[in-house]
Amino acid sequence: MGASIEVISGMLANISDSSNIPLLKFFQVLQTLGMFILPPLVMAIFLDDKPVQFLRLDIKPSWMMIGIVSLIILAGGPVIEWVSLVNQHLVLPSWMSSIEEWMRNSENQANKITEAFLTTKSIGGLVGNIFIVAVLPAIGEELLFRGLIQKLIKNMTGNSHWAIWITAALFSALHLQFFGFLPRMLLGALFGYLLEWTGTLWLPIIAHFINNAAGVIIFYVTGTGLEPDKTDAPIFGDSTFLYAVFSGIVLWFLLRYLRSKRITLKISQ
Repeated sequence: MGASIEVISGMLANISDSSNIPLLKFFQVLQTLGMFILPPLVMAIFLDDKPVQFLRLDIKPSWMMIGIVSLIILAGGPVIEWVSLVNQHLVLPSWMSSIEEWMRNSENQANKITEAFLTTKSIGGLVGNIFIVAVLPAIGEELLFRGLIQKLIKNMTGNSHWAIWITAALFSALHLQFFGFLPRMLLGALFGYLLEWTGTLWLPIIAHFINNAAGVIIFYVTGTGLEPDKTDAPIFGDSTFLYAVFSGIVLWFLLRYLRSKRITLKISQ
């Protein structure tokens, strides 16, 4: 007899039992396939007789473009970290203190689940985590948000900037983590402009993969790398801010170069 929904839910909630983690990962894969990968593929087939072109997967990026995008993600790391610090300092009005407490507790619980999810001492476990946390979300979330939603919003508004930022806000809101909303929205906007400036969804997918894979690898090596509570850390005047300023300058030049070049990419045959 199969397990009931209540039993399965209890197993997923009990992250202290390591034997439940494989089931958690299995459902994570199913969720990514069912919510992010299949819907945009089906929609593209119904909306256009050339679904690959509709999703902007028909253009193969050059190695130089992949290298530039990799540098952009690396340069953006300290900037995103500082924006995350700013986000964690945001507080709700006093009359919403109970909601803020609930959001902080929810975020702490999400970090505990992520930590249990990523904890492994084997190379095979690391590869599996990269596949589940980096490969699948990079493909699925970019297909849904940049490939489909951003395109539809741009068609409705006629404005690429509106489409990019609205999509980025939706992308961040879906993660249901208030104290990580701003950095995720900024990342979503970055992925959106990569698509807008290069014309290929492969570059946002690659950028998304690099960002997620870096977090998985850092956690594997150091045992840290999630988003701890930084409300006691200063926003200005410490090394985090200085790194963010320097990285922001580098990031600005890289993005300006990418936008000005708008290198023509050949359509793969």
